Amino acid sequence: MNKKIWKNPHLEKELDESQVPLWFWNDKLEKEELIRQLEMQTEIGVKSTNPHARTNNGQGYIGGYLDDEWFESIQTVIDYKVDNQETMWLYDEIDWPAGTCNRTITELEQYREQYITIEKNIVKANQEFRAQLYDLGGKSKAQIKQGESLEEFAFNIAVYDGEDGKKYPIEQFLSFERFGPEFILLLPKDAIVYIAKIRMDIYGNGGENQVNYLNNHATEAFLKSTYDLYYERFKENFGSVITSVFNDETRLCNPMPWTQSFRSEFMAIKKYDILQHVHELVRTTVDAGRIRCDYYDVVATLYQKNYFGTLHNWCKEHNIKLYAHLLGEETLYGHVRYSGDYLRQNRFLDIPGADHLGKGIGSLNIKFTSAGAHSYGKKRTAVEVFAGCGWDMTFEEYSRMVTWMFQQGMQCIINHGFFYSDRGERKNDWPPSQFFQWKGYNRMAEGNRMIRRLSYALSGGYNETEILVYYPIESFWMDYIPNQYFTHGYFKGPDLEGDEASTLDIYVQKILNGLMSRNMDFDLLHNDACENFNVVANKIVNGLTGQQFDVLILPMCKVIPVHVAEFCREFADNGGEIIVLGSLPQYGLPSSEDERVNNIFSELLERKRIQLYPAIDEESLYEFIGQKVQYPVCITDGVKRTFNNHPYYKPYLIDPYIHTGEDITGVMYTRYIKDGYRNIVFMNYSEKSEVIEVEVVASEVPEVWDTMSGHIQRAEVLRKTDKKYKIRLELPLYHSIILVTKLL
Repeated sequence: MNKKIWKNPHLEKELDESQVPLWFWNDKLEKEELIRQLEMQTEIGVKSTNPHARTNNGQGYIGGYLDDEWFESIQTVIDYKVDNQETMWLYDEIDWPAGTCNRTITELEQYREQYITIEKNIVKANQEFRAQLYDLGGKSKAQIKQGESLEEFAFNIAVYDGEDGKKYPIEQFLSFERFGPEFILLLPKDAIVYIAKIRMDIYGNGGENQVNYLNNHATEAFLKSTYDLYYERFKENFGSVITSVFNDETRLCNPMPWTQSFRSEFMAIKKYDILQHVHELVRTTVDAGRIRCDYYDVVATLYQKNYFGTLHNWCKEHNIKLYAHLLGEETLYGHVRYSGDYLRQNRFLDIPGADHLGKGIGSLNIKFTSAGAHSYGKKRTAVEVFAGCGWDMTFEEYSRMVTWMFQQGMQCIINHGFFYSDRGERKNDWPPSQFFQWKGYNRMAEGNRMIRRLSYALSGGYNETEILVYYPIESFWMDYIPNQYFTHGYFKGPDLEGDEASTLDIYVQKILNGLMSRNMDFDLLHNDACENFNVVANKIVNGLTGQQFDVLILPMCKVIPVHVAEFCREFADNGGEIIVLGSLPQYGLPSSEDERVNNIFSELLERKRIQLYPAIDEESLYEFIGQKVQYPVCITDGVKRTFNNHPYYKPYLIDPYIHTGEDITGVMYTRYIKDGYRNIVFMNYSEKSEVIEVEVVASEVPEVWDTMSGHIQRAEVLRKTDKKYKIRLELPLYHSIILVTKLL
């Protein structure tokens, strides 16, 4: 790394987008005030900004949106940026979620999210039950003829035996006596009747925010209504002044989303008709679980392709980058409920992002995001942070949170936010402002330089980890029973139904937080990005980043896609270490590959090519990894780890997650390889200074680079043996130091 850049990071133009605050346009805008606030941002080193209009229930932005008045304000920002050789991002919505164009896109029903509901009725023996019968695919009842095959129909009603769960043929409950087929159930034993319906919420009663992200036509309408207007006005500034677009907090609003083309798209991918099996989505049998795996796999694929893929193509054609963060990043439950498959949604993002509300640190939302970014070889990540921290947040808390974000794999800080105004109720819009209204503002220039240094040290290379953990989203799909009675926009949502899904979600959080607490950093392997990883000798290599992994962990993976199983076998046969937690995978994906997947893992276990640990034996897992991995750095004396007071979320859904009461104490370090050096970020999360001794592999005496002051000094070497240095480090409070070591 360049020491001149480190000491004066505010002068380095390449670091200007290390910090890109959301600039809340939350009042009547005046040109002179816009320029004054832009000058203030420049003075503290914030050279890129992101104007974001917020209505705040009538106590926010005053003015038009995407009209001449709006674009005149944007032009004021652009003119300033051109004059000062700075950049800006475009926030592509007013308020959030993105994709509505101020709730105009959803005025048209064809662009509003559809969803499935399935009503369960328990019908007692000898009790007559009637329901209106129709075909979910839209065929007329007049086409249903008595005595003819009904295979082409996807009826809204399905009947199952109340004891053994066997499905009854629908024909035996159809009566043709009066006006065409009627459904009449009368059995001498208990039965369960499921009635499915494809629905849509009305505009003004929730539907106004429910964009159909599975429908690429809705995405194209959003592009035409918003992105095209910006490009028509500011074409010459795209790619120079305007560098990125911010897409905020999209989510699948309903538990079982649907779109007009879903049936045909599902058929093309899975080779069977989902409407013929739609009632299985809420049943708890193994066969129903397999249907659920296929359904959510297609949901995640359509969300990825038809929304983010369509946005990405537009941005690429117009020479800007796409940033987005989603919703519910913290747990597997949130990942499936709001995204189908959270990690998969990073494929088409140029800058994968996360959101973090509240002061608490120690959750997995940021790590999930950075791991997803690494799996696709992304060169940049960013996090929106500080919303809901309150006006009492101190600069010390600010710098502590910033450092944790970088240690979790972020490379850009998006402040939420810089308030244009704090007049009246505006000051209560998810505060604090970190702008001139904040008590810590006098140190924001210092904070900006710290952010730039961290971004500089932790960009342009790759995170060094030896552990790769498989992301068991397919196993969660299988046991996940969607709760149909909540959409989004509530604080405390439904508990996760099903013991196995709940256990898996909690267990994955505990294992991943346990690894982080022991300074055993990791990344994630998942189905959609498996193609980017290769087996080279006895290591797994991310072909896009250069990361190398010694150990692969499979946590409670009941379901494994067949190509992932084949990858595991190749790694094991080349001498790689595979740790299976819980039990061997039982099912393949697709289900036709069950036997093949079973054979692969049974054979590997028989040949002792995998290690099988009970799910409860976590300490043995960490001990085994410690024996197998030769770490290039370790703390030999002093505080050796962190302690997380919130190792997992209980299995319920929250929208949004507000990180309060969470905290870590102790010492964390993470490693980054860049330009032939290993940058080791040490952070003391305790409330007092700590002194530790560290043993590190290096080819020359390491140096200590202070992220707050910019000071650089040779490390205090206690002993040198065989290209290992034993170092004494004094860890300050509230900010990090980086031990810079030259690779052998």
